[in-house]
Amino acid sequence: MVKRTKFFSLLLIFTVLAALILPLRTVFAQDYRFSISRYEVEAYIETDGTLTLKYLMAFDNSPQGAAIEFVDLGLPYADYNLKNISAWINEEPVQSVNNSAYVHGAELALGSKQIPPGQSGVVTAVVNGITRYLTPYDGGDKENYANFFFSPNYFDSAYDRSSNTEYRMTIILPPAVGTEQGVYYTPEKFPETKPVEASTTTDGRVFYSWYSNQANTHTEYLFGAAFPASAVPSNAIAAVNNSDSGSTSTGTGSGSLWNSLGSLIPCCMFIIPVIIGILGLIFGKRANEKRKMAYLPPKISIEGQGIKRGLTAVEAGILMEQPVDRILTMILFSTIKKDAVMVQTKEPLEILVQDPLPEGLYPYELGFIKAFGSNQKTERRRALQSTIIDLVKDVADKMKGFSKAETVAYYKDIVSRAWTSVESAATPDVKMEAYDKALDWTMLDKDYNERTERTFTGGPVILPRWWGRYDPTYRPSSGGGGMASSVPSSGGSSSPSMPQIPGADFAASMINNASAMTASVIGSVGDFTGGITNRTNPIPVTSSSGGGFRGGGGGGHSCACACACAGCACACAGGGR
Repeated sequence: MVKRTKFFSLLLIFTVLAALILPLRTVFAQDYRFSISRYEVEAYIETDGTLTLKYLMAFDNSPQGAAIEFVDLGLPYADYNLKNISAWINEEPVQSVNNSAYVHGAELALGSKQIPPGQSGVVTAVVNGITRYLTPYDGGDKENYANFFFSPNYFDSAYDRSSNTEYRMTIILPPAVGTEQGVYYTPEKFPETKPVEASTTTDGRVFYSWYSNQANTHTEYLFGAAFPASAVPSNAIAAVNNSDSGSTSTGTGSGSLWNSLGSLIPCCMFIIPVIIGILGLIFGKRANEKRKMAYLPPKISIEGQGIKRGLTAVEAGILMEQPVDRILTMILFSTIKKDAVMVQTKEPLEILVQDPLPEGLYPYELGFIKAFGSNQKTERRRALQSTIIDLVKDVADKMKGFSKAETVAYYKDIVSRAWTSVESAATPDVKMEAYDKALDWTMLDKDYNERTERTFTGGPVILPRWWGRYDPTYRPSSGGGGMASSVPSSGGSSSPSMPQIPGADFAASMINNASAMTASVIGSVGDFTGGITNRTNPIPVTSSSGGGFRGGGGGGHSCACACACAGCACACAGGGR
């Protein structure tokens, strides 16, 4: 009897649910069919910590579909006010903006401007003053940063037939964020992992813009960025508790039966955005650091034909995308060997400049020397970044029409042969002579540190003649303020009259001291390189037409969507309410 009672109870529950859900979904499936040709969203993080969202949605209603009378705009699980939402249909104000009974968001009533079957319409919306959406950065070397994660409005695939939508998502950081301070995360599910543009607006705000014409509007894409917490008020950054979002937001739904049933979905799905957020922090940070290191412009990878010969070792290092600190170390040694500078102090690195400078210096060597003319660390770092940016652009110009793959292979062979000449030398003086001649090329080997240590450890090393300009401890003191005249010039590479030191000490100085000297100037390699990447490696922007903000698309669907988490949104649209 108990089993039969339980069976009939379950049957009754399923019958009621079927009666409520299935007919409605069937009607929607028969009535609503649309696609979205263009869809663009801009998310502005303002100075006061509020969020402004701008949507542009171009609906293409199917001839077999019902008229689209309403568009439900899903909004983040944060605080917003309906009074701060404005919307238009074909550039005319919509009839009204109300609480949505179907999603966490607003209902845009199109009124007499409804989109008939077989017709198109562009819906735009601006939402100002969203709060409680920023969260603290919870790890790594940016503990004083704030996180912003956001999923744009998306639709039910049962009714949204979009494919190859021209989809653009742009995040604009607060005005106080510097060009080297912003961080973007690799988007979840979006076809393009890198922004098509990472630059600044006309008023100097850092922004990241992703674009793809292979996207759709029924997939929940997750975008994110991070920036210094000091750019917004401290009370704007707080962990968001979804459990109270319905009661604190002035834009929540009306508490209908569908809201009651639908509220189960965000609760059950809460763990999903949490996991996505954690994974985003881990993998997004790694992807961002990897992106920072890729400072070559994409056009340099467009294959031409043949080998570009005649590049210097430094230029070849740029082509191979060697770490920027290694490039700067190479430039330091090249200026030392040319009698242009000598090291005054190692940490922090300070140099003395020869007056007059020798002839034949490359532009990047002159830029390196000029950067040290400033006593301000920030100014010096900026000048060094500018030098590398110019160097990258110069290499890109030189590579026009040539094959990057063939050219890289050519210079890797030079590096290999340079090391062979050093390692095969029979005596210490011959070994140092070979090393002195090939130093800049040997530094391009990915195993430079290990090979240097292995090659020189175990016996004495005869120092090269320029060693005193590199290591102050091997230089006679000089009372003058310029280059010490007592330091021998580099007329010869080495000589038995030069000092000898244990090979291990020589290797350690070449490996550890050189890298430490460079680090004392540029600080974090990732941040320093990121400032270069933002200028040299934003993928060319794809243009699109539109009004006050770039275009997008939208459409109608049933209330069968689900969304959760701060910064996530879903939407419904339709008619006949």
